Amino acid sequence: MHDSPTAPGTGHTTERWHRIEALPQQEAEELARTAQITRHALREYMVTHIVSEATADAEVRQLVERFLQVGRLSRSATGTVRARSPRADGGEHPYSFLLDLETGHVIGYNGPGTSWFDDVRVPLDDLRRRLADRRHREQEQQQRRAAHEQRMRMQQEAAAARRAAAPEPTWPVLPAGYYTREGDPAPAPAHRRPITDEARIRQVGRLPHVVFHSDALNSPFFREVPVERRCEALQRVLNLLLRAPSKGTLAIGADAITVTGKKVTMTLTPDCAAVRTLNPPRPGPGQPSQYRAKNWTKGRERSREQEPEQ
Repeated sequence: MHDSPTAPGTGHTTERWHRIEALPQQEAEELARTAQITRHALREYMVTHIVSEATADAEVRQLVERFLQVGRLSRSATGTVRARSPRADGGEHPYSFLLDLETGHVIGYNGPGTSWFDDVRVPLDDLRRRLADRRHREQEQQQRRAAHEQRMRMQQEAAAARRAAAPEPTWPVLPAGYYTREGDPAPAPAHRRPITDEARIRQVGRLPHVVFHSDALNSPFFREVPVERRCEALQRVLNLLLRAPSKGTLAIGADAITVTGKKVTMTLTPDCAAVRTLNPPRPGPGQPSQYRAKNWTKGRERSREQEPEQ
C-alpha cells in the first residue's frame, strides 16, 4: 500500500462540486496506470468488496480509467476531483473515487456493496462513442445558438445604423408614444397572446382597440398629411391592406406581423394590438412615396366626401 498525502476520511467531505469534462483516453489511461493509490482508498475498496490487495489495486485502476473517460466528473473548491460511474453502468448508488490529479493519487473510494465486476457492463468503446456523439450534438446546438445571436446582433446593429443615417424629419411630427384612432394619446398596449392565423389577424387588426405608434404616424409617407389627420390616414391604410388580401400581403414572424402592398410596408405587434411602423425612412436618393387619400378610399366614400362641395 501507499502512504496517503491527505488524512483518512477526506473522501466523505461535504464540499460543493462543479461539473468538469471527462479526460481524453490517453490521459486517463496514463493516470490510471501510474496513479498512487493511498492506504485509505485501497482499504475502503478491499473492505467493501472483500478482495485482496492485489485484486483491489487492479480493479481500482480499471475503474479509474473507465470513469475518468466516460463517467461523471466534478471538482471541489480545494481541487479534489470526484469521478463517479456513468449512468449507463446502472444502479441507484454510483461507484465513486476521489482523486488528486495534480499529484496523481487516488485518495478515496465509496460505492455500493455489490462489486462493479459482478454485472455485465456496456463496453468502454461504446460509451466513448456515445459521449462523442453527445458532445457533437451539444457543439452543434451551441454553434446554432451563437449563429442566431450573431444574426440578431447584426440585425440590431443594421437597424441602429439605418436610424442613425436617416435624416431628421422636416415635416411636423407627433410626440413619441401611442395614439388612438381618434388621435388621442394612449398607454402602451398590454402584451397578449400572439395571433398566427391570417384571417384572425385581418379581423383583429382593424378593431377599435388597435393603437398607432408615433413611428408609424410620423412616417415620411405622411409628410404632407396634417398631424391632426394622421390617425385617420393610417386607419384608412390599415383597413384597406387588411380588408383586401389582394391589396396587402401578410408575413407572420416571431417579433412582428408585416403587411406589404400599394408601395407600403407596415408592421404590427404579434398580437395585433399596435401598428409599429410604416415605411421607415431609408438612406439613399429619391423621394419616398407619400399618402394620397384618393388611393386609400373606396369610390362611393369619395363620392360622399365630395357631395357637400357640389
